[in-house]
Amino acid sequence: MATIRRHPRSVLGFWGSSVSQRSFVPSWTAHSNGLSPLNLRFQSSSSENSFSHPDEPNQHTTRHRRRSKSQPESRRLPLGVDSLGKPGEIVVVPPKRTRTSNRKPRETKDTTGEDARTVTLGSMLEDLEEEAAIPTPSLIRERIESYRSSWGPMGKLADSDWEAVRSSLASSFTYTQLSEYIEAYVPHESQPEGSTGRWRPGTSAFVHANSVGQTGVANRVPTSQDLKGKPLLAERILRDCWQLSIADEIGQLDLRLPPAFIALLLNAEHFSFDEVAGLHQSSIDITSSLGLVRITGRQGACESIREIILDATARIREDAVDIRAPTPTPDSVPERILYLAENKHGADNARRTLNLALHGSTPASVPFSTYFPASEPANVYKYNPGANVSWPDQQKEWFRWAMPSTQAVEMKSNPTPFFDGHQTRLSDHLLSLLRKAPAPNSGLKGGLTVHESVTAAVGCCLFARKSSLEDAPISASQLGKSFLQRTFATEIPQITRFLGSLQPITPEDETQVHHIRLTPSFAYSGVVPKLDVKIASRSRDSTRSSENPFDVRSIKLVLESNAVDYLLPENGLDLRFTRTAYCELSEAAIAESPAYQGLAESIRSSLRDAFDSRRTSSDSISLPAFCQISLPADLLQSAAHSDSATSLTAEYILPPLNDIRDAALQQFNFAGRRLNYSFYESGPFLAARTTDVSLDMKISSTATSVNDDGSQISAESDFHSFYNAACRVAFQIHNLRHTDAEDGLFDTDGLY
Repeated sequence: MATIRRHPRSVLGFWGSSVSQRSFVPSWTAHSNGLSPLNLRFQSSSSENSFSHPDEPNQHTTRHRRRSKSQPESRRLPLGVDSLGKPGEIVVVPPKRTRTSNRKPRETKDTTGEDARTVTLGSMLEDLEEEAAIPTPSLIRERIESYRSSWGPMGKLADSDWEAVRSSLASSFTYTQLSEYIEAYVPHESQPEGSTGRWRPGTSAFVHANSVGQTGVANRVPTSQDLKGKPLLAERILRDCWQLSIADEIGQLDLRLPPAFIALLLNAEHFSFDEVAGLHQSSIDITSSLGLVRITGRQGACESIREIILDATARIREDAVDIRAPTPTPDSVPERILYLAENKHGADNARRTLNLALHGSTPASVPFSTYFPASEPANVYKYNPGANVSWPDQQKEWFRWAMPSTQAVEMKSNPTPFFDGHQTRLSDHLLSLLRKAPAPNSGLKGGLTVHESVTAAVGCCLFARKSSLEDAPISASQLGKSFLQRTFATEIPQITRFLGSLQPITPEDETQVHHIRLTPSFAYSGVVPKLDVKIASRSRDSTRSSENPFDVRSIKLVLESNAVDYLLPENGLDLRFTRTAYCELSEAAIAESPAYQGLAESIRSSLRDAFDSRRTSSDSISLPAFCQISLPADLLQSAAHSDSATSLTAEYILPPLNDIRDAALQQFNFAGRRLNYSFYESGPFLAARTTDVSLDMKISSTATSVNDDGSQISAESDFHSFYNAACRVAFQIHNLRHTDAEDGLFDTDGLY
């Protein structure tokens, strides 16, 4: 590559004077061999000497000098090379003019005023020493404090202002200076957080055992922002030292409540954490074991939710359960009950459930019997009673002992060879099993007579399943030796078709009979008897509606009861026979005794609101959970209480019926006997649905009794007839699965 050196003009002029003497053809031309760095320009001139002497002035030189005064221009310089017989030139381009920034002139201080100081060498050295001196901690602290002069404690900054202040702190001070400021900072005395909590910026998945001042808010926030080094220290100064925060940022508020309060609010009917959080566009996380309610959201929303929760806790009431039982109670029985003031009814229901559970904690032993031969096996079929048994029984697995024919649906009739050939007087054994214990004396001072009755209810007798028990056929004797727990489910299919084939019994006085059992609360167990109350109510359409809406027809004081399950393996249903010993206060006996009138009046006053609402409303009317009943001293079972006063006001439990109409008792004529039917919904401890289909009879206290036609009949013969009628009901209901309604009911003439 050819290198062209710039020469003085005199030299170039000398080269120009010798051009005519040295003529040659150049060995290369412009752009030859791809070389383009040289910008060659060829000009033709009439004069052989195209370059004038530098000392000779010409028009080009004058123009060039005039332009150079204002701005540099390009120049042409001759080359000592001829091309095509012409001298060559090179164009020299001036360098690009650089731009200068328009800087404002530096202001000079007026040194003519009063504050003017004579600038000497000493003063200049003092200024340099001051700048080079290490600042003291107090000076650094003062300079850092100057950044928060615009905001006081608990101030809120916009997001942009926050970033600006944090960046200024990080860039203006060293890491050591910021760290020392944080260590030496004395925080302002703040109000203790307490159990109500204080809103803190940022979110954390952990529960801080220490207070806010010890843990630091900045430990929660920078995690999501990935702050490190000096920006992290600046964040701590803003949040922990100066207690500043960003407007509308997300934070958390931890509210401490007793675990019992949290459990109550979680299950409350008139309070919902989810609804409160949704209305405030926040979230609530609950840890019941720690008693922690964590609210996440903006500060205003979190504090508003806190006030709502605290207002709800202020409405919490506490009552003693008051279990004063004569027998020791389990350690797991609660002593107090919590409820919201507006949910007093729910608290009473919970206390009623607790009392019913305590009554059922020691279930009575119920033996079973059957007509089936003791060695004859029957199959085991898994049975799911669903909600037709109590809540504890719903948690277990059950099976029913039955023959395969009971599971067949396509059969037109159900064969019963073992029942048709069983012993004629098997009912005598069943009656002796029921009356194994002699009838008790009343134990009452009123001289009331003790009566006995037997009720036969239709249902399914179920055995609890064990892992050790195989599903192979098993005999009745093997069942008895296994000592399996049993329950009785009242799930009766086709009951509507069965009742439709019977003649209903309608009261002549346009009343509806209700049967309500009053059970003493556990505190009065063994002190006062259970009460079976028969009430006759009138509808609002009755012609005698101007009279009392209901009357107490009779009151039975239940002294004791026992039951026997009677298995019918050739049938889809079984029977439960229940014997009851009681004393009865008839309507006439109540009218004759002022003490008994007080008892009846206390029952009426407890039920009046429910029966009045039944006449005026079609909605479901539930019974109250408890009532106070005043009993005369001669009706008490405990002598310790009967000797102390003339009467005792005891607390009784009413059945947990969803509607008082479910207590209505319907009666039908079945083979000359009164068949009782009722269906009611209950819960939560008792069965959710109960279908009661039963026959009942009174057992004479003497060896013989008198029939309606005047003939004498023994108690065994009377019970045998009752036993046959009860078995007939169970078989007829089951056979409706195999026959249509128009085919008639299955023939029972062969039954004993």
